[in-house]
Amino acid sequence: MPNLPSRPTSVLRVAAAAVLSVGVAASMQACATPTPEAGDSTASPTASAPATGSGATTDAPSPTASKSKDGAQTGSADPILRGERQIVLRPVASFESILAVDDKGRLNLTDGDTDKSLFVLLPAGGSKYQIRTAKAQKSGEPDCMGLRDNGSAPATVVATACDSSRAGQLFVIEKTEKKDEGRPTYTIGGEGKVYLRATDGQGLTAQRVGEGDAGEGLTFDFVDNGAAPAGPGD
Repeated sequence: MPNLPSRPTSVLRVAAAAVLSVGVAASMQACATPTPEAGDSTASPTASAPATGSGATTDAPSPTASKSKDGAQTGSADPILRGERQIVLRPVASFESILAVDDKGRLNLTDGDTDKSLFVLLPAGGSKYQIRTAKAQKSGEPDCMGLRDNGSAPATVVATACDSSRAGQLFVIEKTEKKDEGRPTYTIGGEGKVYLRATDGQGLTAQRVGEGDAGEGLTFDFVDNGAAPAGPGD
């Protein structure tokens, strides 16, 4: 007769086998997981700090980007005031007159077309500018406008050889709050706190504000006539 184990004995053997299996599995898991050392509990500075490689370089502004920013600021300025355009100087109070250099070399009012009515504003630092003729004159080079002292009579503006070291050739151009036909308007001041003033009676003169009819003829607008031609040294 076969020797068959009794039921209680079989149950015990199965339970023992199960316990043994659990123990082996736990032992294997413990062997697979490395025991942490004391030094591993502190995070590595290299691992936790931001990378200093390509990622940081991408976020930092490059020299080219900085130049572009400066260029954008410069580009936002009026090209007329950067000396890049040739313009007609038009007195706002005048119906049709513009400014031109006459046969005597004086900057004055004219109602007709002339090749001596185009000018370029050359920046000279701050809000100061030279007013240069767009075209070459008899000397073969452009002239610049300068103040002429006429004693007790109002000063006038005349064409002369360009020299930025002469204070009489430096004019302060300031934008006013008013516009004319959609264009900004400006006052043009000269040495000695005088302002260019255009009136039908005296033409273009340079006077202190308050002399004569205060405020009359003091504003001008600049009519764009295309790209400025190259000047000496450009």
